[in-house]
Amino acid sequence: MMWPMVQLSIQDVTRESKAVYSTNCPVWEEAFRFFLQDPQSQELDVQVKDDSRALTLGALTLPLARLLTAPELTLDQWFQLSSSGPNSRLYMKLVMRILYLDSSEVHFPAVPGTSGAWDLDNESPQTGSSVDAPPRPSHTTPDSVFGTETVLRIHVLEAQDLIAKDRFLGGLVKGKSDPYVKLKVAGRSFRSRVVREDLNPRWNEVFEVIVTSIPGQELEAEVFDKDLDKDDFLGRCKVSLTTVLNSGFLDEWLTLEDVPSGRLHLRLERLTPRPTAAELEEVLQVNSLIQTQKSAELAAALLSVYLERAEDLPLRKGTKPPSPYATITVGDTSHKTKTVSQTSAPIWDESASFLIRKPNAESLELQVRGEGTGALGSLSLSLSELLVADQLCLDRWFTLNNGQGQVLLRAQLGILVSQHSGVEAHSHSHSYSSSSLSEDLEAWGGLPHTTSSAPELRQRLTHGDSPVEAPAGPLGQVKLTVWYYSEERKLVSIIHSCRALQQNGRDLPDPYVSLLLLPDKNRGTKRKTSQKKRTLNPEFNERFEWELPLDEALRRKLDISVKSSSSFMSRERELLGKVQLDLTEIDLSQGAAQWYDLKDDKDKGSS
Repeated sequence: MMWPMVQLSIQDVTRESKAVYSTNCPVWEEAFRFFLQDPQSQELDVQVKDDSRALTLGALTLPLARLLTAPELTLDQWFQLSSSGPNSRLYMKLVMRILYLDSSEVHFPAVPGTSGAWDLDNESPQTGSSVDAPPRPSHTTPDSVFGTETVLRIHVLEAQDLIAKDRFLGGLVKGKSDPYVKLKVAGRSFRSRVVREDLNPRWNEVFEVIVTSIPGQELEAEVFDKDLDKDDFLGRCKVSLTTVLNSGFLDEWLTLEDVPSGRLHLRLERLTPRPTAAELEEVLQVNSLIQTQKSAELAAALLSVYLERAEDLPLRKGTKPPSPYATITVGDTSHKTKTVSQTSAPIWDESASFLIRKPNAESLELQVRGEGTGALGSLSLSLSELLVADQLCLDRWFTLNNGQGQVLLRAQLGILVSQHSGVEAHSHSHSYSSSSLSEDLEAWGGLPHTTSSAPELRQRLTHGDSPVEAPAGPLGQVKLTVWYYSEERKLVSIIHSCRALQQNGRDLPDPYVSLLLLPDKNRGTKRKTSQKKRTLNPEFNERFEWELPLDEALRRKLDISVKSSSSFMSRERELLGKVQLDLTEIDLSQGAAQWYDLKDDKDKGSS
């Protein structure tokens, strides 16, 4: 079968339609515009060809003078094609408009041979036509479900009374199982770690998935015993997502089905995106507190992207128009649109959503490519631009970085504020009691059990002290939290931020924080944050853990060094300041965030 396309030419200007796949009755529904200098003498030349442009399927030459004598300067009809079969026809609607230099309006002159002319004082001529190109939209028009997704945070806590699959001495001695959990929800699958030889395992792992409010969805959890050959089934349970999405929160022991015994403890929370950045810093800090080392970094925001169309994509001379598609990437997650055949103005009408861990540091990357023809343009949008935008949303045309072509897209952020981790208590303290707030934080595995009051806990969750005091030390300060997590027998530290670091030289430092658990100085106890670029007030909110008994932790010192990467001429790291914490002098049951003055290498005691 053929792929028919149309070439329309007036003098040296040629326009091409798309090619229609495998048909001898193609429908194009495309509009083209030509500017005419002398309609009395010019002609419209029409060539119908296959997509290779080598085979002519039909032709037509139309003197434009015919339009001058047509009613309202319009021809709307079938035209017989030459150089083709007797029944080959082409349907076109042709509209001519006369442009006057002294007016921005378009006027229809009197048509020769007709009664009367346009009365410009009493009746305006028609100014629109079905063949006119529609006006370029200034904003996107996504469907009503765009941006309505929420995030389901799944906390796999523990299980009890699992059946023992491992047996010894030919089955005479009952053993234990090595359990793990598999989750299936919203088309995604997750898997917990394996806990060795335990019928009452504790996982304390967190998973997150983007969900919609489509009825009938379920979360399925299956427990298995890890084996060398085939993993053994230990039971399953299901939870209706409708229940969780309606209530917002579910914390239950679920009986495992299809097995004699066993139950699974899950905590599920719906996080609804909020179009305000006011609580972002608190969210980042609380996420660092409730996150365990075994889980991926928790999301602080949801990014929804709607890519509507592109225009003016580059064309290569002498070749067919491209068949464009776009790839939207945030972090390690990508979405590829459909491919639109042979056009420089594709309409995609597609959307995608992404979980965002650090909105201040991440970006949206858009690549537009032609199928088989390569790159057509790209766009990089820093999410920090959304944080200062109205309603955390940008909806407009963006120019691609090659200077040719634009895309119309909508990008909107929503901050994910947990209702059950203490964040709300800071701004809505009347709704939380002292006991409920501390229980919330302890239940999520974030802070140790404490008898502190709710105001004290809220003070820990604020990103800075209020009012913020100037650092006492000349080298600046580092803010961190240290506590002992008894249930998992771990020492935990959160590096929150630094402030007023010292600048040496003209360039701002690229700071990071290095931690050592003394007296050991080997890699086994060394931890390091990510590096922040060109700042004296870096924000980290990164969590680190060391597995050791409490009595051993109390014999240790935590060495914290703030450093900056060196120049490319040196392998050295510049020390900006450090502090050493004697853990015997810290109440490891409290887990309070505190600012510490940085010292030089000779004087590094805590303050």
